[in-house]
Amino acid sequence: MRTAKQTRIFIGVPTFNRPDMVRETVESLRASLMTDFIAVISDNVSSPDTAASVETYVSALNDPRFRFVGQPLNEGEYGQGRYFFAEATKSGADYFMILHDDDLLDPTYLDRAIQALASEVDAALFIANPRLIDECGAVSAKLTAQYLSEHGRNGHAGGLFPILETVLCTGFAPISGTVFRLSELERSGFVDADCAGNFPFELNVLLRLGDLGLQGWFDTDTLISVRYHEGSLRNTLGLMGNRTVVETMLTLLERRSYHGIAERRRQTIISRLYRARAEIALENGHIAAAKADAKAACRVYPKSLAAWKTRLLTSMRSI
Repeated sequence: MRTAKQTRIFIGVPTFNRPDMVRETVESLRASLMTDFIAVISDNVSSPDTAASVETYVSALNDPRFRFVGQPLNEGEYGQGRYFFAEATKSGADYFMILHDDDLLDPTYLDRAIQALASEVDAALFIANPRLIDECGAVSAKLTAQYLSEHGRNGHAGGLFPILETVLCTGFAPISGTVFRLSELERSGFVDADCAGNFPFELNVLLRLGDLGLQGWFDTDTLISVRYHEGSLRNTLGLMGNRTVVETMLTLLERRSYHGIAERRRQTIISRLYRARAEIALENGHIAAAKADAKAACRVYPKSLAAWKTRLLTSMRSI
């Protein structure tokens, strides 16, 4: 039973040098029809002036639901995520959400999420469709359509969905704006202990829930605005061209094994990651390492024409 000091949902808002955007994010929370939440705005070592301005803004709200915390070190998404998770656990909240400092919730979002999770006991998380907005907040129909297509949302029925298969196939559920049942995150262990930095934090959280065979709840209505801009992490990490990202994803996926569709997809992704690492090695003139990774890509998923093409390319470079 929840006590008077506990809250329905804990919301963590990580922020880094985005004073204007994070204000918009906080204001979207203040406009929420569901008010039973705690929101912690956690600054990840922004410039001193920026951090001070955000702290002043949060303090001036004079709203006990919102508080500002300055982190002593920038430990990326994993650092912020672990901090929020620990704080949520201490708060005794029923639900947990991370909302990026450039995304905005519709006023009905939290209410819809809590209603769905309260009634659907088999759902470990709640997501809804987004609209994509630019840096100034203008909606982009083109980017929205691209997002829905790439994330397998087009034509997908609302209701329960398997977390593991959907995240491996399309990255169906994001981290920002997803409302998690905190007890299931606790049961999953949240993230792998040896992972750090920025990516793939999102994949890690969802894989651990998927490892337990859990399901999520998908609301097909558009209830969140996701901002797409030059400073977005998705645009600055380089993903498949970033050796650290590639190797961390390999670590996560190679230590797991599944059955059926999930296992086939896991093997496909691992092959793609070996191929990416081979291409990075080639660019840096490490021919032997590139050949070894290209060979591994073919071994893991022999049907991949792209893997065999990379293997041929590495062989030609060694001649």
